[in-house]
Amino acid sequence: MQKPRRPTMQDIADHVGVTKMTVSRYLRSPEKVAPKTGEKIAAALEEIGYIPNCLPNILSNQCSQTLGVILPSLSHPVFQGVIRGIESVAEESGYQLMYAQYDYDQAVEEKRIETLLSFNVDGLILAGSDHSARSQKMLKTAGVPVVEMMDASETSSKPSVGVDNTFAARSMVTMMIERGYKHIVCLSAKKGIFTREKTQGYVDAMERHSLTPRSLAAKSMSSVFLARQMTRKVLERYPETDAFFCTDDEIAAGVLLECQRQSINVPEDIGIAGVHALDIGQSMMPRLASIVTPDRQTGEKAMLSLLAQIQGVPHRTAPLEFELDEGESLLPEFV
Repeated sequence: MQKPRRPTMQDIADHVGVTKMTVSRYLRSPEKVAPKTGEKIAAALEEIGYIPNCLPNILSNQCSQTLGVILPSLSHPVFQGVIRGIESVAEESGYQLMYAQYDYDQAVEEKRIETLLSFNVDGLILAGSDHSARSQKMLKTAGVPVVEMMDASETSSKPSVGVDNTFAARSMVTMMIERGYKHIVCLSAKKGIFTREKTQGYVDAMERHSLTPRSLAAKSMSSVFLARQMTRKVLERYPETDAFFCTDDEIAAGVLLECQRQSINVPEDIGIAGVHALDIGQSMMPRLASIVTPDRQTGEKAMLSLLAQIQGVPHRTAPLEFELDEGESLLPEFV
């Protein structure tokens, strides 16, 4: 089947009765074309269904007015919030966005970076700073502005936007310890949002209070069903467990459901805390304690940081603030 021919700039010019150069000028700077002529061109563009061809600009290394966003997931509620933030800023900037997903796999991320760079994007937003050696080489060779988001620290040497996940996790676990929990187990999923940093924060808090850290990590994506299995395994192996710190609210929800199945009282017998304050945890009874992360703000700040780089404007980034929501799944603060 032959591909239909797309309307060209010359088609618009012939339809209106002007030169191709006039149409081109209108598309670039409408204010530079006579108002009546501009109205005719606009009507023709709408009637004929003209789609601009960016290839000439890309081939000549001019700005593509396109930015790439590469995320481990496009469906996770956290990243949906981030995307809303990115798009809210992008709409006012005149840039178009190209999204790609890599499912927490560095090899796939490498291919996505290569693909978007081949389209001559003007900049990239990536999740985190842990990329393959080839990805880092491609980014350096391309020389386009890059912002890494979802994790940040005061010592970061690169433009990065997000909360300090290690500090956030350490803060939550410290609060759990202060509420009286001493045998806290960390549950995580390998394919999760900065699982390594959150787990490190848990370990830091436990060791600072001379407690024994114990962790169980699933090799797949987090899920409620998986978390219930992990909970059973932990309680069989460590019956003295009195709390769970979970690197994702989905895992925390599974822990709560399994505790309820086994008639374990929460928070009296076992405390539970998660991360990201997802709807699933906020809708449960008792309501889950969680780290409230500024997902939409992360996307907004990442986009603003990238635009500043593109424009050559100095733009300092710093870790964003988070909140500890004690919910109803932890013992109340001692009076």
